[in-house]
Amino acid sequence: MGIKIGIPRALLYYDYFLFWSTFFEGLGAEIILSPKTNKEILNSGIKAAVEETCLPVKVFMGHVQSLASQKVDYLFIPRYVSVEPRRFLCPKFMGLPYMIKQLIPGIPPALNVDIDIRKHKGEVPEEMYRLGRVFTFNPWKIRLAYRLALENQESFKNRMLRGLQPEEIFFNRTDAKTTRTLKQNSTLRLGLIGHSYNLYDRYINMDIITKLQGMGAEIVTSKMFSDREINQGLKKLQKDIFWTFGKETIGSAYYLLENASVDGIILLVSFACGPDSLIMDLIERTYKRAERPFLTLVLDEHSAEVGVITRLEAFIEMLKWRKQKNESYIPAHGKSVDCPESPI
Repeated sequence: MGIKIGIPRALLYYDYFLFWSTFFEGLGAEIILSPKTNKEILNSGIKAAVEETCLPVKVFMGHVQSLASQKVDYLFIPRYVSVEPRRFLCPKFMGLPYMIKQLIPGIPPALNVDIDIRKHKGEVPEEMYRLGRVFTFNPWKIRLAYRLALENQESFKNRMLRGLQPEEIFFNRTDAKTTRTLKQNSTLRLGLIGHSYNLYDRYINMDIITKLQGMGAEIVTSKMFSDREINQGLKKLQKDIFWTFGKETIGSAYYLLENASVDGIILLVSFACGPDSLIMDLIERTYKRAERPFLTLVLDEHSAEVGVITRLEAFIEMLKWRKQKNESYIPAHGKSVDCPESPI
């Protein structure tokens, strides 16, 4: 029986689970996943976190506590600093291992690894050798596991571009349907913009993709754009942005504005997220100036599903009315407009 590694089903799980599961299983480890996010997990995370913590980190803490009760040998809590040149991840990813250690005592030991592209030298980063030596001292086995993990991660990214959702890819679901499945029967095409852990955690976003598809919308998420398309969208900025996920969010939103035919976009952002507050403001200002419809949904532990459904339905109805009547003067976001005079 291999060493049991507990991986929380939260935060960067939705971006890098396939990479890490491939690497660990290639070294003979057994992966233990926490359950899908539910009320119990969220509540336990809220109790453990400090009040100012954003919702995704609270959810992560709940998943850590769930794994702690499953008798795993290690918890995997990587420290992400940078995954591409001249850009960084949010500070919460950099401090996550230390935050968990201080706020949740008595949990299994954590496997820590620093992901910082500035320190990567050689074909296999030294950090990966250091992590791999927990399982084996054979450098060739570590190298092979790392190469296979990179290959699977690249395949994952390509399949995400086609509209598949992360867990459909992770678990090779044969019934997987893309977010574009309803394309032929859709009356609207919407951009759903946000970080992967907000887009694909069905509990914290109240299964928004399924709800929108049920309302007749074809969904294009911000994870369905290539680096080239995102960089093209970023050309609208006067100054480069140094957050990796912020770059994806604003780049995809701007690309949709200029190059893709969508009827409107929905921004999914986390309450108490500093980078999100800035990115949200930039996108909202740009879409208002272009007179393009957008809806912002701020996610926190107090979000009520009924209220979210009401806002989605109102937004969808407004978009359908604008499209059917071809009346672009109908306000999309509360802006005062001049309407044609009544013939009566």
